[in-house]
Amino acid sequence: MMRFVAPLSGMFIFALASGYLTTLIPLRINANSGDDFLAGLMGTAYYLGLLAGSFRSESIVAAIGHIRSFALFMSVLCATVLSLALSEHTASWLVLRFLNGMAVAGIFVVVESWLLCESNANNRGRVLSFYMVSLYGANAIGQLFVGVLDSSSLTPFILIGILLSLSILPPAINRIPTPEIEQASTLGFRKLFQLTPSGVLGCFAGGLVLGGLYSLLPIYLVKQSGSDDYRVALFLAITMLGGMALQFPVGYLSDIIDRRKVLVAVMLLGCLTCFCLIMTPDNSWLNIPLLFLFGGATFTLYPLAISHGCDHMHPDDIVAGTQGLLLAYSLGACIGPVMASLSMDYIPDGLMAYFIVTLGMTGVFFLARMPYRPVIYSSEEQPFVPVTRTTPVIAQIDPRSEIEEATEAMNKQTT
Repeated sequence: MMRFVAPLSGMFIFALASGYLTTLIPLRINANSGDDFLAGLMGTAYYLGLLAGSFRSESIVAAIGHIRSFALFMSVLCATVLSLALSEHTASWLVLRFLNGMAVAGIFVVVESWLLCESNANNRGRVLSFYMVSLYGANAIGQLFVGVLDSSSLTPFILIGILLSLSILPPAINRIPTPEIEQASTLGFRKLFQLTPSGVLGCFAGGLVLGGLYSLLPIYLVKQSGSDDYRVALFLAITMLGGMALQFPVGYLSDIIDRRKVLVAVMLLGCLTCFCLIMTPDNSWLNIPLLFLFGGATFTLYPLAISHGCDHMHPDDIVAGTQGLLLAYSLGACIGPVMASLSMDYIPDGLMAYFIVTLGMTGVFFLARMPYRPVIYSSEEQPFVPVTRTTPVIAQIDPRSEIEEATEAMNKQTT
């Protein structure tokens, strides 16, 4: 596992800065203008950049190698983040957040393709687990910086720039041959929707929810806690830790009973926790377990939907299919921040109401679909894998793609 230390160490330091920045942006907007819709637009600009970069960065990595690509994308990200501190103009921030998203997508492509090419069928599941802990754990720790530094000053941007610069060191000091990015099979989006409409809609709903969560939950918590940045940071860290902690229990449950029932239960849990958060007093200790469960419900929605979609795919189509499901998630993440911000502007407790409506409608759709499609028994089911929502390359790290590799090997032997 030592050969994975460099990319995972760089990812961990980057995720510390990224987690801090993700919360800092909406808090900064709230402090300067209090415009929820502007915060939603910033989230949409970021996810549009992430979507564009996810499908365009592989050619750069293939051309100049992983280490230099990592340094390139990180330099662009560092420059654009520091540029945010130089101007408060809305148009420039939208452009810079779009460029932030493209640079972050390039970083994910570098790290994920690096892990893909250095791993094999025997250790890919463990590598993905280490990757998830590095990403989610560092994002949660990064929230704790929010309560330490004044979010209205330039100091947070300087600290983020320092962390991003330091993240280049672990890959840069290692002499590792440049691996090649594997080419995946193709599966059209229309065919994917015909194959698993529930999987596509579930991933789209996951994007709607998490896009709104990352972009506007910090502002919602500020309004609930009376602008106490430290408390907001603690609540956000608890939410992310809940998302990480419940991945494996929920995944195990979905592997032994009908996955659709688990999906409906997760959406019901999300609706109930949102309703309880509305009803619970702002300073109540109950907010801690409620946000933990809310994180568990929302962060498991996407990997559950991916697993459900894979249940209906031929092994040869799993990589391409999961890339298509990531596209559905990304489209939802681009739309979610704007819809969530409009809900906050026009409805009391609008963010929680937005989550309730989104999760509730998706759950009703799954319930309505159940009678029309038989249960897939565990022997025919793809195993649950707690995948992250990053780039198409992560689909190839997914251990379920090992079935495709085995199928291709058998086909070569028979021809």
